Amino acid sequence: MNTGGLWTRALARGAMVGLLLCGCSGSIDDQPRRAPGDGPGADPGASPGSGNPGTGAPGTVEATPGDPRIAQRIWRLTPEQLNSEVRLLFGDGAPQLDIPESAAEAGFTNIAANGLVDLGNAARFSDGVRAIGSWVADQGATTTRCAQYGSDACVDSFMAWFLRGAFRRPVSPEETAELRGLFDQLRADYDFDYAIAGLVRAVLLSPDFLYRSELGEGGVMTAHEIANLLAFAITDRSPDAELFDAAERGELADADNREAHARRLMDQSDRVWQRLFWEWLSLETLYSQGVEVGLDPILVEQMEEEYRAFVTDVVVTQRGTLRELLSASYSFARPQLAAHYGADHPSGSGLERVELDPRQRGGLLTQGAWLVSHGKDGKDNVVRRGMNIFKQAMCNNNLAPPEGLDVEAELLALVGEDATVRETVDARAAAPTCGACHRLADPMGMVFETYTSDGRWQGVYPDGTVVDSNVAVDGVGDFDNAPAMSAALADAESFQHCFVRRVTHYLMGIDMGSPGSAAWVQQAHDDFVAGDTSLEELLVSLVRHPAFIERPTEVSP
Repeated sequence: MNTGGLWTRALARGAMVGLLLCGCSGSIDDQPRRAPGDGPGADPGASPGSGNPGTGAPGTVEATPGDPRIAQRIWRLTPEQLNSEVRLLFGDGAPQLDIPESAAEAGFTNIAANGLVDLGNAARFSDGVRAIGSWVADQGATTTRCAQYGSDACVDSFMAWFLRGAFRRPVSPEETAELRGLFDQLRADYDFDYAIAGLVRAVLLSPDFLYRSELGEGGVMTAHEIANLLAFAITDRSPDAELFDAAERGELADADNREAHARRLMDQSDRVWQRLFWEWLSLETLYSQGVEVGLDPILVEQMEEEYRAFVTDVVVTQRGTLRELLSASYSFARPQLAAHYGADHPSGSGLERVELDPRQRGGLLTQGAWLVSHGKDGKDNVVRRGMNIFKQAMCNNNLAPPEGLDVEAELLALVGEDATVRETVDARAAAPTCGACHRLADPMGMVFETYTSDGRWQGVYPDGTVVDSNVAVDGVGDFDNAPAMSAALADAESFQHCFVRRVTHYLMGIDMGSPGSAAWVQQAHDDFVAGDTSLEELLVSLVRHPAFIERPTEVSP
């Protein structure tokens, strides 16, 4: 994309911001989509790399039924990504862009079709970038990396690294000349600082900074588009020098080279995995539910810290598996959180690895972050915890109570106020109205009743009733403790199918469908299982596939 003279001049002065930004609204056709899925009649063994020449322009490849590839699109950076890019350019002290997250899809906010700059939020982009531009000028030599701030030579050296870094690709002489012309025009009317600030604003409000493109040439993404997709999918930030150089050499169309970079970038992938599991398991309610259940705010913060350290250790440091994420009987905690779990802290200070009782704790679903996020101030947590696993973590998102149903009244009619948790669960499972849903989901919540709403272990409820955590989970097995069920989920095909589908959804910003219905996702699932549920092997399978880099044009109506 070229920045365009009207675009840069208008943005530098702050005029027509809403109108101009609204003109670039996150996709080529408003709804980036997977080409028609692998439905009846599709050949799941067909290689999407062979292409399907259509009747479009010469050199293009059109999407056809049965094609697993994503159509051409552009994809706005998330607020976290945008702020990270600003910090990479100018340092940690740069002002933050206060812009909203995109609308979520299956819990994920990194969705290509929903990343819009429009009249409703354009002013927040403009105001934020104005503050960044002024701050950059105030810092002078430090942020522009100029030994002689205020000179013509400074402008040229600043633009040389700034444009390439902001656009995440080589910059044409025409683009450089246009932006230098903008600076000169501003400098003629104002001082040097104002012109530098205007230049920064023009670049950071350009679609080349706010968006990353997947338009391709002849049906295949360009080298730098591939580099950007790899980098953001794995590290949540722009390509590093090694990946950028590989794009310059034209190496990323080769699957072996993409695999090599994916494995290398795993060392930098902690942010992606942390956010993926955070959104997939709906942990964003941790702080609000911490307040509801009366948990010390310091403990809530330590639970998030534990979660992030654990995910990084298992997935990034150890190159571990989904099975380990859901079964490991250790975690990372400070003394206060370790005591909350009834565990010994090895040194009595700091964040350290803590060994836990394997019958009480095993993996993400037995950590405070998940337990509190799906806890409530009340007698039990069966429904919240069970439904989160069954609906979100197993992709059964089409379940909802009948419209107008008074759940509390229905429950009282079934069992009365003095019923035990087990009696309530059994009655719901047998009820005609509630049973279809709760018969499947409640056992997954019941096994977690050995944890209080604030994440502590309990064998007896506050009223003296013994916790009965024996459950039979359809398609998974029979269990009497949560760590055992959690470990079994990692080997359950239904859980694995949902996990692979959601990982693909998150990394690609679009729901490709489930294994069995989408050939690309099925291949990723097969490689994931063959790799003993390795997260790295799942990632490598996705980036090696031809559909990762091919972007056919839309079929003409």
